[in-house]
Amino acid sequence: MTTPVPTPAAPPPTASAPPIAPPRTLVVRLPNPAGDVVLSTPTLRALRRALPATRIVWAGKPTALVLLDGLLDRDDVAPVEGPAARGLLAPRRCGRAWRALGADAVLLLKDSLGAGLAAWSSRAPVRVGYARHGRAPLLSHPVEPPRDAAGERVPEPMGIRFARLAALFGATDDGLPPRLAVPPDGAARAAARFAAAGGARPYFVVSPGAAFGPSKIYPPRLLADAARRVRDATGLLPVVLCGPGEERLAAETAARLGPPVLSTHDDLTRWPEAKAIVAGAALVLTPDAGPRHVAVGFGTPVVSVMGPTDPGWTRGDEALVTVVRREDLSCLGCHLRVCPIGHPCMETLDPAVVASACLTRLASSPPRAPATTP
Repeated sequence: MTTPVPTPAAPPPTASAPPIAPPRTLVVRLPNPAGDVVLSTPTLRALRRALPATRIVWAGKPTALVLLDGLLDRDDVAPVEGPAARGLLAPRRCGRAWRALGADAVLLLKDSLGAGLAAWSSRAPVRVGYARHGRAPLLSHPVEPPRDAAGERVPEPMGIRFARLAALFGATDDGLPPRLAVPPDGAARAAARFAAAGGARPYFVVSPGAAFGPSKIYPPRLLADAARRVRDATGLLPVVLCGPGEERLAAETAARLGPPVLSTHDDLTRWPEAKAIVAGAALVLTPDAGPRHVAVGFGTPVVSVMGPTDPGWTRGDEALVTVVRREDLSCLGCHLRVCPIGHPCMETLDPAVVASACLTRLASSPPRAPATTP
């Protein structure tokens, strides 16, 4: 049976050791995936409150920094790009850049050996992160992730994972959801796009892509079927949101939807504009991918089609998000990027059920004020 699935809220993390003394300069290595970047924003707020006198530097891929543009919980940014992001010597170069910033503490929200090597190369005396990928010896404060009796990692929301690390600096979560801001240039680009398409009108976003891999993607023929049902029932204009590499998916989805539809596949949206479009939408229909979390950052209702990923990693946003997936498949939560058995979690997910979840979410969501620029 195919059903929308609620997931239980998780308890807040607690610090298990005395807080680390406030550093002079803290480099926070952001995660790479867009969704994880958004989910880190409560932790970034908590660090700012806990360390008012510390210089906080957000280090991350340029796409991550653009996604956070407009937030004021840091003093500086350090893009991880060019030689610091590519090649065998990238971690060393990255660490040297952090050392030049005067970092005496590094907090790794990114789980990778490369991030651990960069922290170690920075020579910062305080290096905090999860003890994964063999990097525990590189950290001054390695934190073991929760595991079950068999030693397997326990799925838990990414926001809670991040908050557990920040708690070592005395940071406590404010209990509020992720937060993003629309920069003025993004708002202007979105307004110009809608004006060129005939003027603004109420709309919902249809996001077909997922950077994780094809296993997360709801087939365009089914996604278009679900979106058409929502359009017919509400009169909302479907806006097919297309990022780099998603052109084929977006074009096919828009073609199968038929007019009226606005698609960005021939003029790609980057994060500044995409944030403005998501912020102003009545609803976002998406796989378990970045736009889901971006929508939550603006209080936009979401229906997320899920299959290969375990909802345990993203629970806690049920006030805004309805998860729809097949609950009767033994392969759920496989976390494979490519399905080897015909993709049943997506291919057999009924578009009528997805559309019904969208209509229910729209009906239950309170009216929203128009998005504003910071």
